[in-house]
Amino acid sequence: MSLRMKLIYLFVPFIRLGNFIKRAISSYISHFFTLKPSSTTFKLGSWDNDVLIQTKYGLISGFSDKGSWCWKGIPYATPPVGPFRWKAPLTPTPWIGTRKTRKFGNSAAQIMPILGPSGSEDCLYLNIWRPKTPETKLPVYLYIHGGGNSIGTSAEVTYYGNAVAEKANLLYISINFRLGAMGWFIHPTVTNSGSPEDKSGNFGTLDIIKALEWVQDNIRAFGGDPDNVTIAGESGGAFNVLSLLISTPAKGLFHRAIVESGLSYIWSNNAAEAQSDNLLVNLLIKDRKAKNREEAEQIIGKMSEREVNNYFRSKSAFKITKCIPTRDFGMADWRTIFTDGTIIPKEGYAVFSTGEWANKVPLIIGCTKDELKLFGNFRKDPPRNTRKYDLIWGYRSLLWRVSGLDSLVCQMTSNTNIPIYAYRFDWGSPDNDGVSVLPKNMGRDLGAHHAAELPFFLGMGMGALSMMIGKTHTKHNRPGREKLTDLCMSYLANFACTGNPNGESHPHWPPWDTSEKKNKILVLDADMEDLRLSYLKDIVTVQSVLDLINSELKEPELGMILSYLDDIIPFGVNKADQ
Repeated sequence: MSLRMKLIYLFVPFIRLGNFIKRAISSYISHFFTLKPSSTTFKLGSWDNDVLIQTKYGLISGFSDKGSWCWKGIPYATPPVGPFRWKAPLTPTPWIGTRKTRKFGNSAAQIMPILGPSGSEDCLYLNIWRPKTPETKLPVYLYIHGGGNSIGTSAEVTYYGNAVAEKANLLYISINFRLGAMGWFIHPTVTNSGSPEDKSGNFGTLDIIKALEWVQDNIRAFGGDPDNVTIAGESGGAFNVLSLLISTPAKGLFHRAIVESGLSYIWSNNAAEAQSDNLLVNLLIKDRKAKNREEAEQIIGKMSEREVNNYFRSKSAFKITKCIPTRDFGMADWRTIFTDGTIIPKEGYAVFSTGEWANKVPLIIGCTKDELKLFGNFRKDPPRNTRKYDLIWGYRSLLWRVSGLDSLVCQMTSNTNIPIYAYRFDWGSPDNDGVSVLPKNMGRDLGAHHAAELPFFLGMGMGALSMMIGKTHTKHNRPGREKLTDLCMSYLANFACTGNPNGESHPHWPPWDTSEKKNKILVLDADMEDLRLSYLKDIVTVQSVLDLINSELKEPELGMILSYLDDIIPFGVNKADQ
């Protein structure tokens, strides 16, 4: 066991004890000092460059955070607990008095690797940073955190808004929302009543929409412009941004979108119900009511709909989550975002090809060159620093690009002319000579890995990720790294303001051009000292990746490599029918 892992295990008991004490104190304070609810809403205040803000639901007091004003833990909906679990979010209850917003609200309930249960079902809070200026009508930049829609939090330092507020002069918002089975869940005994939204199962999606509605109602009081809202997200957050593009209830709530390393994964209601059925089986086995799947299914066959509903609702979010298998980094193996027909259209992302989807807004979309090496780096098979490792994770990363970039943009541009700016983030990937700006063997092991662009886009550093993968940002690569960060943040600031990332002093970023041999993708990169930008003209498809593999490999290596790609080749296929 590495020294880092030993230290983590050493401190886990103390972390858990600290969390227990923190929850106990919080509960005690809340019992005696809960703000009194009001039966009405309030007249919205106006921005006067101060921490005291009159929102529609009550008065809040923020604080000075370096060069920004900051408000943390603002409730944007009623806590989805008790009878409100697996229901569409409701408008927050107004309060009388001043609510201090100096600490992050609860993260969503989740099971963190090593640390175990974390967060709460009471998690619908957002955070705001803005420049310390009297300026009003600032563009709004709302960020949706990653984590595969099963882990993660806006309280991670990578998602802090100081740099975006101070360097880009934007009003930055980060949000928490329900995750995993608490955020996306369909079972006929649980979600067969209530409004169409309640029946949709897309509760995490509805949370994000509710946050955007809160922005429309309240952001003027912070000096923000509700008519200029950009939504952005990476990984799971990018999945959510993609889903909002086709969501009719989100229509008009945002005006630009940024998709960082998303995938065109979306699932049918049948798939949603099937995984909930499997969850019910696992819960019964975990509760020792059944020894195996066969016994559990016999028990379920004798349960009434009311008994099944009550059984699901009697379980804590943590017990439910513990009964779901996990994947890399402790992410739950749980499908999210369903084609319910109310929140998400039945056609799923196939609507892009029709040219008729809900939110046709200017778009930035992209991926990293070596997306999946982040995951390969933590797996034992194949071992790092081998040809097998390089081939498998290289091809898998190409297939990620097919699903999350090329195939999507080809569909979007087939029947519409909205401006789409595509990128590939290459910083850290070895160049043609095998040289990387990353230290030691990190260029080969990690390259331009999943989430590598986050510190360049948001300007707040690597955060917790550096604890897992090691230090990739060094004094040696700092000059080029800082130039690339400045450029990326400037591009995104321009985009948030105007819908076009270009500026007078920037290298030109052309919109995707459907014409053959025209520039389609901007490659964002830098060496140790300077920027290293280029353009890509080719479109990558599943077939072109298979053709590449067949041209580069011979048997028996060919068959062996293809066997490692069986689970990822369908990335180019819409999952709505599965």
